[in-house]
Amino acid sequence: MTEEELLALYALVRKEAEGMGAREKALQARTAALNQSIEQLQQLPLTLGKQTSEYIAMGVRQAIKDDFSRPIESAVKGPLELLSREVYHARDVMAQVGGEVRFQTWRWVAFLVLIGVVIGSGGCYWFFVRDLSQVNERLESIQQQVLLAHPAPDAKPATGPSPRSHHGSHSAVAPSTP
Repeated sequence: MTEEELLALYALVRKEAEGMGAREKALQARTAALNQSIEQLQQLPLTLGKQTSEYIAMGVRQAIKDDFSRPIESAVKGPLELLSREVYHARDVMAQVGGEVRFQTWRWVAFLVLIGVVIGSGGCYWFFVRDLSQVNERLESIQQQVLLAHPAPDAKPATGPSPRSHHGSHSAVAPSTP
């Protein structure tokens, strides 16, 4: 073999070796991806088992709820309807009672105000007018006692205007002689 042929063969072997190196790298990448997929596939039965168990548990729970809720629901349905009707009537009655109570309350307030006015007027008369008339009588008796207690020997008795004279005329009344 000639040198040129050997060089051509060497170049060809070298090219084949480089291609094999690239294929080996690709093969290693695919092998790593395959190993990763195998790991995921090995985890799949465990994951599927958990999910299946959860679905079965949820289904069993729902079946139990349905089995118990239907008879309970049908047993409670009648009394609940009766109770809702009675609650409606009770609310209606309470509204009527509330209206009556408000009316009665205002009636009592008006009655108490009227009693207060009557008691106040009576108390005013009893304590003020009555006491004022007693004070007036007392002042008149004191005035008469003062006038009678110190009469001047040469003084004429004092006569005031008559009670009728202050309403109409202002004329002086002539003193009467004893």
